[in-house]
Amino acid sequence: MVDVISPPGFKSDEWQAYVEKGRRLVKQITEAKFELGDTLTEMLDSPSRTGEVETITRAYAEQIDANPSTLLHYRYVAKAWPVAMRRLDVSWSVHARLAAEPDRFRMIRDEPPDPINPEESVPWTEDEALRARHFMPAHPKTPVERIAKVKHILRDTDEAAEAIAQLAERTEVIDTAIEDPRFRQAVREANRQRGRKIEERASEARAFAGLSEPNPQPHPNETHPTKTTPAVDYRDTPSAVLKILGVATSFCVSMQNAVLLLQTETCDETAIAAVSESMRKVRSICDWCEHVLTTGKTDMDSALAEMLRDEGGHGQ
Repeated sequence: MVDVISPPGFKSDEWQAYVEKGRRLVKQITEAKFELGDTLTEMLDSPSRTGEVETITRAYAEQIDANPSTLLHYRYVAKAWPVAMRRLDVSWSVHARLAAEPDRFRMIRDEPPDPINPEESVPWTEDEALRARHFMPAHPKTPVERIAKVKHILRDTDEAAEAIAQLAERTEVIDTAIEDPRFRQAVREANRQRGRKIEERASEARAFAGLSEPNPQPHPNETHPTKTTPAVDYRDTPSAVLKILGVATSFCVSMQNAVLLLQTETCDETAIAAVSESMRKVRSICDWCEHVLTTGKTDMDSALAEMLRDEGGHGQ
């Protein structure tokens, strides 16, 4: 039996009287439902019955002002629980929830374990009956139950995404979640999928504009033959060329390592825009280098000169 604890605004004896009255009424309801179920069982299981179950039930329900399906449910529960196996100190709702359990007679003899402290027991309630059958309780108590309830409520993808976005406003939530490897892996996978979608949209845009696809870059782990940088004789190669080759090699190695680290990061629109802008500058410098190498001229357009000044360089 649940302890009687009066809420604010009620005297202890006043609240005790209300609780006792409520328990009497619930017991009466339980007895009435079982009695209706037993009555319908007696009528329908009688050897002298000649009419159809549905016809008899509907006629009986109409004449006592009840719902036929409700009466049939009462009958189902009553047949599942012979009189000797019922606990009248346990509500009819609990009996109904446990009616389909093969081991129900043993289950109801003992009080169920407390979901928070399994070493203790609690009185039978409809929620405890749902837990006993491994169903979701109406009023979750444990973290696992609360999370399962939220997941059930947020079945819609858009609503779930909005809930995550709002939870992200609580930095302590994100700080804790990011420590979970499952969360980091999910974010990485989402970013990879997002990257693929962005590339697909970019490819569609290039096709629409009549532009050719960029040459794919080989993966660092690919084993098939790839185009290699022509070998140079370091004894005869100008020092400026050697310096450029060294810078390019160092850049490629450093960039490869940095790019591989991207899969562990979460990039927002600002970060993506910043990296894209940096790559544009790198491409511009590389184009200028090739221009100087092939023409011998160090002239550059005004945009590149301005960009170099912004980066702390010395435009010509």
